[in-house]
Amino acid sequence: MQSGCKEKSYVTISPSLYSADLLNIRQVLRSLEGFEHLHLDVDDGNFVRGISFGMDVIEGVAECTDIPLDAHLEVLNPMDYVAPLARAGVELICAHVEVLDFPSLFLSSVHRYGKKAGLALNIKTPIAYIEPYADQLDQLILVSCEADVDGLPFRRGVLKKLSEARLKLEEHTKIWVDGGVNKSNLRSVVDAGADGVVLGRAVFGSENPVDTYVQLLELGRGYEKERDSNAV
Repeated sequence: MQSGCKEKSYVTISPSLYSADLLNIRQVLRSLEGFEHLHLDVDDGNFVRGISFGMDVIEGVAECTDIPLDAHLEVLNPMDYVAPLARAGVELICAHVEVLDFPSLFLSSVHRYGKKAGLALNIKTPIAYIEPYADQLDQLILVSCEADVDGLPFRRGVLKKLSEARLKLEEHTKIWVDGGVNKSNLRSVVDAGADGVVLGRAVFGSENPVDTYVQLLELGRGYEKERDSNAV
């Protein structure tokens, strides 16, 4: 362990581009000045029902913006995406442990490209599934909703799971919550220990996504400051 002062990291909000106006994606990207992260949900129509971005679109997005990109692979064959995503410039690549025969191989493959690597857990998958790989994890995504015809309701049971993960994972591992997070439940997610959240409709479904993003980022970091002060 290194000595000295550790640089403070702050709660991350990564808006999901899948919730934006995809028919005007170039214009959307130009409008996102000030965004610190952008989330790419890569869905193949097999692991989940929807189909989102192909590599051509992801490469185009990377060429059109300097915003750091993170990818959440909701696909059956994550290993097929590692090299193309890394070459496109995606900085963080995360796959679901449920589909990986050898999670350690996936994580090390991402790291070989000099990128950050993570695993994701569906809402019913226990934390124990990722514990053997804790020392390799830069990120854990906890999925906090299940899709249905009415949308993506937030499942509060993820808060207990989040607290458990924070106790079991390395301090450097960032834990993000993805699904159904919005202004009304952001405080509870941050209070439970989240380092980041993925927001979709809460940002891109608003009248002014940039203003909404800035407002939610300020709220999240304010909640984080209160959380950390209370923990002292």
